[in-house]
Amino acid sequence: MNSTSRTVGKPNSTFKLIYRLYPAAVRQRILFLLAGNLLLLAYLWFAAHQRESSFWNELVNIAPNIAPQVLGAFALTGLIYCGSIDLSIGSIIAVAGSSFGILHYYGAPPILCFSGCFLTAFFLSLLNGLLIRLLKISPIILTLGGLSLYRGLALIIAHLTIPEFPEVFSIQNDAYQGPGKFYAGEILLVVLVGVLLWEAFGKLPRLWLAVGCSPVACERQGLDPGRLQMSAFLFSGLFLGLSALILITNPQTIKPSQVATGFELTVIGAVVLGGTNIFGGQGTYLGSALGACFLYLVSKSLIYLGVDAFWREAIEGAVIVVVIGFDCWIHRTEKLLEELK
Repeated sequence: MNSTSRTVGKPNSTFKLIYRLYPAAVRQRILFLLAGNLLLLAYLWFAAHQRESSFWNELVNIAPNIAPQVLGAFALTGLIYCGSIDLSIGSIIAVAGSSFGILHYYGAPPILCFSGCFLTAFFLSLLNGLLIRLLKISPIILTLGGLSLYRGLALIIAHLTIPEFPEVFSIQNDAYQGPGKFYAGEILLVVLVGVLLWEAFGKLPRLWLAVGCSPVACERQGLDPGRLQMSAFLFSGLFLGLSALILITNPQTIKPSQVATGFELTVIGAVVLGGTNIFGGQGTYLGSALGACFLYLVSKSLIYLGVDAFWREAIEGAVIVVVIGFDCWIHRTEKLLEELK
């Protein structure tokens, strides 16, 4: 069996389950992220103590603040497992935000606004998967086009449906902000537990990894790589719908031209930092969650260090680019070594 595949038996302990679930490289990355997150939390505790501010407030706000990024990372993790990707997720969230804002503008009840936001993100993600399969276009090419297309679509539908659209939707009623403002942490916790159980005992994640390792081998085993990739886009849409719902219902204003800008880079950085091979065939949802948490804690630490906002953005971007570049270099080197054997 390929070293990147995972086998789940009947472990006698949680440690044994985790040990058998992930390959050695992924286990090392998880341990690295756990240690890194703990060190950053220790620094935040020290900095909060020095400023005589509440570290507990910082701690309880972590889950709500990282919920959109973690769910977005989950949306991409399965896709990257099978060697695919979606670079348009930030723009899809912008369209979901326009759908939410338009429904709110015309007096739709909160539940209908929430449904419109979620379903818009879900179906656009699914549409990407369908177009990739039907047109046989590389995922990175098609979704790179969607990056601009969907952002433009978000503005077009807002201007067409709302007379003299002021470029910003204003959401002042708390009833329309439940998922993002009040229940983001709880939603994340429920999804995280479900995803970890699914990863440990479900079949689909292992099949996606198999496709990422070798589509040809999957075909010889009677599997359909195209159908499996389509299922990855379906689950990606579910996670992205939740991510969009939390992100859109948190602030009191929604600006389609700016909402979720750079979201895809942050999310890809979290996934790769978490140990998922950008070329597919290896990874973990747990690592993606830890990677998103790590990037958030780095950002908070820079704030406590007094780093200027522009420099923070540059440093965070540099960290993500370095992580992705280093990961690509490592896996290219491993692939060359395998070919030489």
